[in-house]
Amino acid sequence: MRVTNMLPDMQYAMQQSQQALATAEQQVATGNLVNQPSDDPTASANMVVSLANMATVDQYTSNVTALQSQMQMADSSISAIITTLNSAITTGTEGANSTENTADRQALASQIEGDLSSVISEGNSTYQGAYLFAGSASSAAPFVAASTTYTSANGSVSSPLAATTALTAGSVTTISDATTGETMTFKARAGDTIATLQAAVASAASSGEISSGVSATINASGQLSIGTPNEGAGIVVSSNDAVLGSMSAASGTQVANAYAYVGDSTVNSVQIGTSLDVSTNLPGNTLLTAGPNVIGSLSKLITALQSGTTAEISAAVGSVSSALNHVSEQRVPLDFTINQLDSQDSYLSQEKITLTSQETSLVGANLPDAATNLSQAELQNSTVMAAAAKVLPQTLLQYLQP
Repeated sequence: MRVTNMLPDMQYAMQQSQQALATAEQQVATGNLVNQPSDDPTASANMVVSLANMATVDQYTSNVTALQSQMQMADSSISAIITTLNSAITTGTEGANSTENTADRQALASQIEGDLSSVISEGNSTYQGAYLFAGSASSAAPFVAASTTYTSANGSVSSPLAATTALTAGSVTTISDATTGETMTFKARAGDTIATLQAAVASAASSGEISSGVSATINASGQLSIGTPNEGAGIVVSSNDAVLGSMSAASGTQVANAYAYVGDSTVNSVQIGTSLDVSTNLPGNTLLTAGPNVIGSLSKLITALQSGTTAEISAAVGSVSSALNHVSEQRVPLDFTINQLDSQDSYLSQEKITLTSQETSLVGANLPDAATNLSQAELQNSTVMAAAAKVLPQTLLQYLQP
């Protein structure tokens, strides 16, 4: 047999040997039997699905982890509010004692003022810069000190606003009432004027949405003035209408121990599993101004201790007790969500282990076997190369080697 007739067979054997060696080396280096789709098309297709599932699990896990800390912070704030309300009840009960004199009750009222400030502080708690109890309006503090009067930035004696002044279509003006715990929202439509806004305010005051007597007028300085005649009631007004300009509390009109909620009622949610969403927040109005009205009940207790009768103090203490029950009830679904997050976290951790095992079974190599295969491939390649060296001229061997 001529040497030239052996070249194709020897070249093929060398290529196959070197390819087998390269494959074995790659399997040991990566720990995978399948390193490209052509290695095993079926396993590769299943691996794509598994990787997609893993990415989904990772996203759910990230959501759960972020929410666990956030919800724990919210629960901690509510726990602090409950502790404060229990303290206020104890203080108020002491004040209802007929043996307490005026000076003692004034001192107790000061303690309740401190309790109210603590509740507001907890209601304005933040987590990573976002206010926990503001609904979707989480960039600003939801509980704001209230005043009796707000005036517009625009309008003057020389250029006064008037009832016929047209408002900006689409603009929003809100009045949050510390007494009712509600917020009136007016959205201007094309053709609306200040008179339209005045009528809306009057209607809201008549319906009880905001306190009776709240009105919108043009003051002597030519500005829009929104206020209440009751010095013990407070409101917070805001507007983004370019015609009115911003609304600011008039100097000296802040109401002691009065706070209004300026967040919204949105309950946000996040997906933490397939067809599994959880609520991520509790709006502050639901927590502190709805129902028994935590803020209002504490304010009434302060007033009763400062100037009320024993019966009025006792009634105010009863209101705070109702408020305490309300807050405790609102905490229940929050704690349920926290437990749900903990349970889902455990499930996702197990799911990740399962998917990792599945991926290993699809493309992973048994390292001891891979090491044995590499040794065999190295031996086989050495044998082929040695045979080639004997059969082929050295110069031709050098030509054929890569």
